[in-house]
Amino acid sequence: MCGRQTVSNLVSGAKRILYVWPAKRPVPYLWRPRPTHVHMHLRRAIFAVLGAILLLPGILPQDSVTTQCEEIPGTRSFYFGHPVDRPEALSGVWEAPDSQGGAVGIHLNLMTTVSDDVDPPAWTPQSWQHLNFGVFQRNGSEIVFGEEGYFADDPRGGSVTFQAGHLQLHFVSAWTDTPSVDLELVHQPDNDCWQGRFHRGSFDAVVTLCRPTPGPEVNQSTLVGTWSLGPVPRSGCVHIAQTGATTFTGWSDALELPGHTIYGPNFPGPHSLLQSYGDLAKVDLSGDVQVSLELGAYSTMCCSHRFTGHLSADGTTISGDFPPGPNQSPNAGVWTKRPGNTCVDAADLPKTHPKCEPSR
Repeated sequence: MCGRQTVSNLVSGAKRILYVWPAKRPVPYLWRPRPTHVHMHLRRAIFAVLGAILLLPGILPQDSVTTQCEEIPGTRSFYFGHPVDRPEALSGVWEAPDSQGGAVGIHLNLMTTVSDDVDPPAWTPQSWQHLNFGVFQRNGSEIVFGEEGYFADDPRGGSVTFQAGHLQLHFVSAWTDTPSVDLELVHQPDNDCWQGRFHRGSFDAVVTLCRPTPGPEVNQSTLVGTWSLGPVPRSGCVHIAQTGATTFTGWSDALELPGHTIYGPNFPGPHSLLQSYGDLAKVDLSGDVQVSLELGAYSTMCCSHRFTGHLSADGTTISGDFPPGPNQSPNAGVWTKRPGNTCVDAADLPKTHPKCEPSR
């Protein structure tokens, strides 16, 4: 089989075989149109769609092996190629009350790659590719369209900078329907919060942005935590936080695990696997047991993916189904609660890479 050449993804147990036509280059997995910050929602939407595709292996199988693609001037991240050891700590949502019944906050969607050429396979360090950066002020329990503006860590994306735990963004809007933004935030490693000036539109104050919590007067639900959806080599991950007595938010990671792909001889590499961390999701809990997840919920392009399931009595699994919908076939799934904030244990990776055996 190693001699046939077509871009495809053949699943055999936990292994995949990637074939490539010898006369053609593989189509780059990641195609990123790069608008200015005025239309940053479009870029984020494309990442959200790609993230949803990776997150749902049983619904939309697709290779995510990345290859070099042409860059548009001004779109390369300031930190492109920098090593990342804890990507989950650099993604997701941090927020603070806005004294008006809502909240202000930041949302980080980090894209990295992992080499699939290291032997034995390794999960870190990963290579920084791009940061989508959201600044929001929500009025209700969840963000709605129009309450979040999007930027990026490149010149065309508003020049978000992140150095030595210091995050900065200065954007002067020329449009009446787009608020200006000024951020001067410093990360507090002892409590994983960001402290400093937060200015978006009419809101301008010194704040402390932390992971969403319901407050000390509310009992924390067993739904709160990090949840993993297999199987390998493609792994879905959702981080769920509680914002009130009965309200939740979340963000998802779409992960490709190294050590599971067989590459044909006409795809010699280098081989990199795209990882996406921190894509916003919608989370609902009804009657303390019925869970609803909407992945890619804030994409402006088709389509989000819904999951409904039942939270086990011990709070360790969510069993249910992805119902039929646009770009989604019916598919059963079980989410398993993970310790900490990551869905990947490097110790569980294969010890060697699978080999391509010539057909007989």
